[in-house]
Amino acid sequence: MGHGVSGALPRGIKQHVVGASTSLVVAVVLAAISYVAGIEYALVAVVGVAATFLMFRYPLSGVYALIVLLPFNGIVSQMAEGTSAPTLYGAAKDFILLCLLLVALVSGGFARVPGILIALVVSCVGLALVAGIYTNDFLIASYGWRNDYEPLLLLIIIPAIVRAHQLPRILLALIIAAQVTAVIAIATWLRGVEWIYTLGRLPVSTPDEFPTSLFSSGNDWPRAFSPYVAPNEMAVVMAAMLAVIWLTPGRRWVVNAALTALPLVAIYLSASRSGILGAVVVLCVLAARAIFKKSPLLSVFFLLIAMFGVVVGAGLYITNRLDDAGDPSIGGHSASMAEGLTMLTEHPWGIGLGLVGPRTVDIPGSYQVESFWLLIALESGLVVLALFVGLLGVLAVRSIASRTPLGFIGAAVIAASLVSQLVLPTFQEGAVSFAVWLIVGLSVVAQQAARGDLAAPPVPVRVETDALAASRR
Repeated sequence: MGHGVSGALPRGIKQHVVGASTSLVVAVVLAAISYVAGIEYALVAVVGVAATFLMFRYPLSGVYALIVLLPFNGIVSQMAEGTSAPTLYGAAKDFILLCLLLVALVSGGFARVPGILIALVVSCVGLALVAGIYTNDFLIASYGWRNDYEPLLLLIIIPAIVRAHQLPRILLALIIAAQVTAVIAIATWLRGVEWIYTLGRLPVSTPDEFPTSLFSSGNDWPRAFSPYVAPNEMAVVMAAMLAVIWLTPGRRWVVNAALTALPLVAIYLSASRSGILGAVVVLCVLAARAIFKKSPLLSVFFLLIAMFGVVVGAGLYITNRLDDAGDPSIGGHSASMAEGLTMLTEHPWGIGLGLVGPRTVDIPGSYQVESFWLLIALESGLVVLALFVGLLGVLAVRSIASRTPLGFIGAAVIAASLVSQLVLPTFQEGAVSFAVWLIVGLSVVAQQAARGDLAAPPVPVRVETDALAASRR
């Protein structure tokens, strides 16, 4: 007995010493940060450390944080332009993703993710880095990778850390976020041009700086877009949320119809052709799935309408045959894609990471293009584009094959966003790509659960529990 007490004392002292040493090191680091960069960055470091511990203890806190932060990325970047707030806010989602990635690696959660998805995602985001050799500036290359490829990691991170029984609450959080977003979009639209001035987008010093994308041709009343940075970005996310609303089980159709009203109004007020087409496509896909057992023929009819919407809608954009009365940038879309295809024939391996798309407009030597698919091809080459398209195909096929509504969300969301991906660079906006790939990742969780892969806790947990029980006996 005496030996046990004497052995416990040094152990307790050692723990106190380690704790005190760690606290001292943290205090010194924070003091150094405060001295070099300022007290605000020291506070950011404190929040970062606390958030890291929280996410390692409760990984879902990171998922919920993304759901809350993503919609407001655009409004923060506009209202706080010229300060450090937009940079810190934008970096927050990257920090959360990194923490969740580490959690998935440490916990062994990737063992629950389909191997084909891991292979395609890692290949796509990994090979994209090779295009960085064409970029002279490392920071520009990393910025491009962060905008265009980093969000794809959510497709394998979410299935690695989320369990099937946690899906209802996460999806409810997404639906609440969609309702809040729609309310903000409608409320700010009602303020008209005054809201554009409030954001600081007006006045402008030169005509070239006028935010034409926020207005329809011949109309001095702006399109709905807040809290996102532009109308098309808001509309495509709202279209994707329609799938979440209708495919989350446990609610009557009347409730789903009521939850659909605000997102549909927001899409309409955005005057976004890609968003409206996306909403039509996803509603047709949902109708086709709902009536398939009762009327396979009618189901096929709805699917044909959805395919028609994607193909013809994208074709009209590309060929510049949409009426110019709605969006003065339509001609620019088609001209940009035509020029981009010509550029692609000259640079099939890409022109450089971080040198393509609207997020690079201030970078010397950058190239502007309207299609996200063409953006990937021009930035990182045809091989990376083929991997990306293959990834979408695998996700869609696995989702369609799923017998559960939650498993089908992935295919519906991809359908809702496909027109936007083909004709616009909306997925270069992190608030859009993070949201879409997060939802598709949740769909993968449901698919794996339906296959029985996530029905039981991970094997290491059971082994540790058995060993502990044996030691107590």
